[in-house]
Amino acid sequence: MQTTIQATATDQDAADIREARRLADQLKNMLPDGMGYRNTVRRYEQVVARLGYDPIS
Repeated sequence: MQTTIQATATDQDAADIREARRLADQLKNMLPDGMGYRNTVRRYEQVVARLGYDPIS
C-alpha cells in the first residue's frame, strides 16, 4: 500500500525558510567563538524546529 503525503506551505513557512537561509548565510561569515554566534545558532535551531526540517541541508 502506498501513501501520499501532501505538503502545503503557508506564508509562515515561507518566512521561516527565508529566515533560515538568512541565518545560515550569517553563520557562514561568523567565527564559532565570535560574538553572537551561539545566539544565531539558537535562532536557527528555533526556525528549524518550527518547520520540522532543516531547509538548508
